[in-house]
Amino acid sequence: MQASVEEKKEPKDADPKKRVKGAAGGFLSRYKMLFGGSLAVAIAVHLLLLIGFGSYTLFKGSSPRMPFTSEGGVPAEDVGMEAPPETAPDMVEETSNESSPTPSDAAPAEMDTVLAVSGVISPATSFQAAPPVLAAPASTGIEKRLSQPGARSGAKASSVNFFGAQGQGTNVYFVVDVSDSMVEADKGGIDGYRNLKTKLGQMIASLAAETNFNVVFYGDGVDLFRGESVPATPENRKAAEEFLQGYMSSTSQRGNRTRNFKPKLDRLPSTGGTSRMDLGLLAAFEGRADTIFVLTDGKPVIQRAMNEKEREEYRKKAADSEISVADRQKYEKEVAEYRKKYEEYNEEMKKYREKYADKITEKARREAENRAKGKGKVIEGQGFVVDSVKISGLPDAPKAPTAPLPPQAKAQGKAVAAPNLGNWQDEDILEYLKETIAKTYKKDGFDLPSIHGVSFMSKTAEEKFLSKLASRNNGKFIRISAPIK
Repeated sequence: MQASVEEKKEPKDADPKKRVKGAAGGFLSRYKMLFGGSLAVAIAVHLLLLIGFGSYTLFKGSSPRMPFTSEGGVPAEDVGMEAPPETAPDMVEETSNESSPTPSDAAPAEMDTVLAVSGVISPATSFQAAPPVLAAPASTGIEKRLSQPGARSGAKASSVNFFGAQGQGTNVYFVVDVSDSMVEADKGGIDGYRNLKTKLGQMIASLAAETNFNVVFYGDGVDLFRGESVPATPENRKAAEEFLQGYMSSTSQRGNRTRNFKPKLDRLPSTGGTSRMDLGLLAAFEGRADTIFVLTDGKPVIQRAMNEKEREEYRKKAADSEISVADRQKYEKEVAEYRKKYEEYNEEMKKYREKYADKITEKARREAENRAKGKGKVIEGQGFVVDSVKISGLPDAPKAPTAPLPPQAKAQGKAVAAPNLGNWQDEDILEYLKETIAKTYKKDGFDLPSIHGVSFMSKTAEEKFLSKLASRNNGKFIRISAPIK
């Protein structure tokens, strides 16, 4: 504007060259002023942008993270992280008891009794911000219980009448004997066991859907309905009913079927047995059952194995033992005689079959009918022995010769053989079970289980074991003296 005013006042007789030069200078002056103004504005804008973004960055870095509010529970920027930050900023805890989140699943100390009695826990809560960092609460044992197998969050207690033994639990295990003696004729046979399964199915059907359960069948091994206890939902009840039907369903279908339980806990040193109640209880212990019902007609029959000390003594004796030349020669002579007698036996059997072929066929047919009808008896250790059939005119078959026993190694004139230690005694088994409970329940902070025992037509000497087991484990003992109907 100043340059324009000066041009109007310029004399008319001014030099034209000076006027051209002056006009050019004015244009450059105005260009410089515009350029300088634009540059100043650009610098100002950039400074404002830098200040704005810097403030936003600082503000964002100091604000608390919100890891539980994005879709799927994970913020977009944290997707792919292997672990959340180890620390969180201090925040004010909400005062509402119903919706206030806690930094862990542990229940307050005053809730421990409620959990133990009724199996009820506070409802699940959803986080709307990062959980507050609080001082660790006093340990009540519930943290360990909720982290162990068989401990189910939200489980509900159910009352069970197990053949007269009343009990209540949130994690119930039914441990039932399937050894041959359970279907002996005087105990109702296969039909009696079918009635047992029907009543057991009714007990399972009566459980609340939130109550966890499992079924354990034991004989010389252990079969589990499920690898761990499951809620008594309609689907699981139906599956359990189907599982029950496969056991002791006929004279040919008895005892264990799957042997699908392999204990993780230490077992009693044994070489086997015909009634492994101890293994059935181990299954319940590993599942952290709070209530265990046992039904059996006897007591555990467990063959004792050598302990490490006994095994070492046996090794030393065996190392110094040998079979004498005289004993070897005697055995070789006995074997030669046995082979000769066996050849004679084979010839006698061949003639016997040819002479009485029709009668032998008739006997086999009638015995097969008896077997199909369940005519016979189950003998412990022998299984089902079908009723014998007598056929007129059919003599007894020739008897096979007895094979000679091999000689035994001797040390200083005495035979050296692995000792027959017999079966484990009742008190040894009860003490073992007590120690096992201590290693599992007490060590891991669980309440001790209740073990209820039902003696099914047991002998007096045998039912004492079950009575002691129940009395020492906060349980009830019931005696059944007739077949189950």
